[in-house]
Amino acid sequence: MNIPIFPLSMCLLPQGYSQLRIFEPRYKRLVTESLKSGQGFGLCMISDDKKSILPIGTLCKITDFETLADGLLGITIYGEQKFVIESIAVEHDGLKRAQVKMLASWPSMSISKILSSDMASTTGKTNNKLIVNKKQKSKTITQAEEKMLSETLKDLLNQYPQHLAHYHDDNFDDIAWVCQRWLEIIPLKPSEKYQCINSDDHKMAQSLISDIIK
Repeated sequence: MNIPIFPLSMCLLPQGYSQLRIFEPRYKRLVTESLKSGQGFGLCMISDDKKSILPIGTLCKITDFETLADGLLGITIYGEQKFVIESIAVEHDGLKRAQVKMLASWPSMSISKILSSDMASTTGKTNNKLIVNKKQKSKTITQAEEKMLSETLKDLLNQYPQHLAHYHDDNFDDIAWVCQRWLEIIPLKPSEKYQCINSDDHKMAQSLISDIIK
């Protein structure tokens, strides 16, 4: 798949929404092409030293656009799927275009079902009540942490009702979804976010975010 690339200091991950202000001619062209083709564009983070583009990004679709009060073009975008850049070229006006390979999204994990499913599995494997109790305590702590991340995120987004309106209550019961939204808004270096994004699941992100907001 070949798509235009929008390098930014921010990240947007699958199932997330964001708004961008467009003013450079090359990115106006990116918007025009994306709307005409329906294919979307790639959003990639810029490295910590601002000298390169990090190779894992998100395919984004434009869901709305408007002329802002200052006359600039404003667009609302939705993150669809992660990708990795295989090759990249720079066009005449500086717009980057890349050949990309799609990547699997993090597996969904329901916060409300984690404890019950894990305990059913643990109980089926051992009759040792001490081991079961220790694991139950550990899972209870994990579940409490996940609920804290979810509830704190929702409280934060409640301050931005227009943005919160994009999401449903069910989203906040998925810890993978919750961790992706935290990565989008929490102030971390691109390299720190990238390590989490490059993981197979949400666990590294959850650990990092929990340590920050506890």
